Amino acid sequence: MPFAKEEEVRKVVQPLFEDFQHIYRSAWKDWLASPVASRMQHKRVRANFMWNQLISHAKVRFDGRAGVRVDTKSNWDGVLINEQFFIRMKKAESSLLSRNYPTRAALAFHDQIQDLFGGVARLELLYVLSSDETEVEQIVLVQRHKKQILWKIDVVGDSGADTQSIIPFAPTAPTNAGAVSDRVIKPRKDREQKDGNQDRPAAGGELPT
Repeated sequence: MPFAKEEEVRKVVQPLFEDFQHIYRSAWKDWLASPVASRMQHKRVRANFMWNQLISHAKVRFDGRAGVRVDTKSNWDGVLINEQFFIRMKKAESSLLSRNYPTRAALAFHDQIQDLFGGVARLELLYVLSSDETEVEQIVLVQRHKKQILWKIDVVGDSGADTQSIIPFAPTAPTNAGAVSDRVIKPRKDREQKDGNQDRPAAGGELPT
C-alpha cells in the first residue's frame, strides 16, 4: 500500500523545496499579470490558470534534473521524484483538503489503500490563499487518505532557507504610503496653497512629472 512516512518523504523532497517555492511564485506572478485576473468571474478560472502555470514552470525548472520530472500517470499530471513519490499540485482551503469533483478517479487518488501507480506514493503540494485572496499564504506538502490529512510539511518554513509562514507574493504598499485618501492626487490649486509651488502647468494643461 502506498502510504509514505513523513520523515522518509522529507529526506528526499526537502532539497527541492526552494524549487517548489520558485514554481509557485512564478505561477502566482503570472496570474497577477494576466488580463484575466481583473475580470475573473469564478474562482475555478484562477485555479485552472494556476494549475496550468504550475505544471509549465515545473517542466522548465526540472528539465534535465536527475530523478525529478513532470510526469503523467493515468489522468493526473504531477512531479515524479525518484520513481517513489508522485506529487500533484493543487489549491486547498485552510483545512488543507484539496477540492475535487467526487468522481471515481478523484476518490481513488485519495484512497491510499488503492495502489494506483505500482507502489509510488501519492502526495499533494497545496497552496492556500490568504483570507482576502491577495497572496499565497501557505505551500504545504501532504499525504491525504480519503478526508484525513495523515501528515503535512510546510514547504516554506521547513525549507531551511526561509522561516516565514507567509510568502508576500502580492505587491505590498510602501510603509509610508499613508491612507488611501492621502495618496489620491489632489487638485493643483490645493497643492500650490499647501506647498507654495506656483509653477505653471506644462503645455497641454498637464501637470509636470
